[in-house]
Amino acid sequence: MKPARVEIAGPGSVPTYVVRAPFAEEPETKRLGELHEKALRDELKLLEEGTKQRNLQFYKALQGIEKHGIAWEAKLREEEAEAQKENQELVVMFEDMLAKTFFAEKKALVNDVERFHVEKIPPQEVRMGQTEDEVEQFVGDTIPAVVDKQSGIVIRELKKANDTFNIENAKVAKREQKIVSRFQRHTERTAQAFEDERATRLSKFMLFGEEVGDRERVFDRKEESTVRLVVAEVAQIRKLLRDELKLREKEDNTLLDTMLYAQQRLQAALLLSFGDGAKDLANDEG
Repeated sequence: MKPARVEIAGPGSVPTYVVRAPFAEEPETKRLGELHEKALRDELKLLEEGTKQRNLQFYKALQGIEKHGIAWEAKLREEEAEAQKENQELVVMFEDMLAKTFFAEKKALVNDVERFHVEKIPPQEVRMGQTEDEVEQFVGDTIPAVVDKQSGIVIRELKKANDTFNIENAKVAKREQKIVSRFQRHTERTAQAFEDERATRLSKFMLFGEEVGDRERVFDRKEESTVRLVVAEVAQIRKLLRDELKLREKEDNTLLDTMLYAQQRLQAALLLSFGDGAKDLANDEG
């Protein structure tokens, strides 16, 4: 409480200024002003704490969005690396199976050819040699001896033997022809098998290339879909961020207006308590 300078004047006279002693008790208006000021300060403190909490929540939300984007990028890189690894393993497995199959078929063919030359042809050659030896022995030894002994019987036997020889020779020749024919057919079938295997291998390579291409296209579509989803989610996050910024700006403007309004009310209360209002009140009391 401070003393007040009061103007005193009678009707039509010159005013005189005197110093008035302060009030014994504090005016009610001043106590109300202090209470109102304290309430405004408490409200301002609450508003500042709410602003800090909202800022903290906003930064936490931004950090969560960044972590989510980083996790998506890492997952996309892992899926791409896994797809490349699966393609490489598929190619290696196919080449290994193809090499094993080709080696097995080649080995089986070589074994068949060797078995044919070892087991089939030698017995026939031995038989042909035995037959030729027998014919030579018969013609060179038996026939002259028998001719000397029995000319008539020998002639008949010789003719019969000759016929038998011709028949056996024809059988042998026919058998040889069959062997040669079988060998030629086997050679043709082997060549055809190699050609079929080559054509099959080419077709398998083409199918494998198509499958790999289809797989890559599927991966490309998946990657495109994933990228599209990521881009859409990033766009949505940006939209949410813009909306949040607009809302935050609106809330900050509202808070600023509230603070300005509170400041104006505080100034008005202070002016009312300590300014011209207090002076007018003192004049009224005088």
